[in-house]
Amino acid sequence: MHIFLASIDFLNDTTLFDRALQFASKERQQRALAYTHQTGRARSLGAALLLDEALRRTFKHIPLPAEIIRNKYSAPSIKNEPSVYISISHAGNYAAAAVSTLPIGVDVENIRKCREGLCKKCLAQDELELVLSQKTQEDADLAFTRLWTRKESYIKAIGKGLAQPLAQFSALKDEVIMEEKRTNFFCKTYIPKTDCIVSVCSEKDTEKDADFPQEINIVDLQACLEASAS
Repeated sequence: MHIFLASIDFLNDTTLFDRALQFASKERQQRALAYTHQTGRARSLGAALLLDEALRRTFKHIPLPAEIIRNKYSAPSIKNEPSVYISISHAGNYAAAAVSTLPIGVDVENIRKCREGLCKKCLAQDELELVLSQKTQEDADLAFTRLWTRKESYIKAIGKGLAQPLAQFSALKDEVIMEEKRTNFFCKTYIPKTDCIVSVCSEKDTEKDADFPQEINIVDLQACLEASAS
């Protein structure tokens, strides 16, 4: 299991974006260009390019740019590579990617405002109690964002996305609990930057605990692209 994070702010520059676009697959180019605003285009392309960089460092036999296929819930996988699992995410000026030989999901978020109505809609009871018990708004925002990323990473790991109701399960503890039943999916949360949270969820191998790395790989994506172009 390998987790990567990169700043993608440089892709908001249209000249740099156009240069970087050539390194993405046709499918990812189309997805990025489908966004109206440059920020959306930058995030979409940045996540795709970070995934390719992650694969270049870990699964070196996979041709790049990776050819991505999607299931009926739009969860991504690599064509003809059933034993390699991938996940990508983007938020603000960050993109995250995770690759593994077990089902995996990753989510990155900037610290989100905790709103009681949204909490009641998407959090399980034990999660809700934790968030509402926080003494300050800042602590509540941090607790909510942590839980949100863990829940997002889980629904990505199982390949269902938002087809899986968020309030139906709890990601408060290490193992995700679905309606009081164990799932064999485990979460870990990282705070690699002061303004963002990254959570990863993975299925546990039958012979050992989920093998989460101690730290996330921070990638200088702009430098990687410049090296590829030279």
